[in-house]
Amino acid sequence: MIKLCYALRTITGLLAIGAVGSIELDQIGLWTGFLQMMLGITTWLLTGYWLDECKFYEKKKVRYEKC
Repeated sequence: MIKLCYALRTITGLLAIGAVGSIELDQIGLWTGFLQMMLGITTWLLTGYWLDECKFYEKKKVRYEKC
């Protein structure tokens, strides 16, 4: 799960950086670039939250047991 979070962080970083480059090259409009950057930033923040949750539950060694 942690590897997935780091992969998502890499993708969102590229998404945000790519939006700036695409706007400069006039490949996408300003509004589309803004939305792409907001999607990247939001996903980056959520991934940080998910990483914290994974590390918290990894420390506690929480396991699901069937009844």
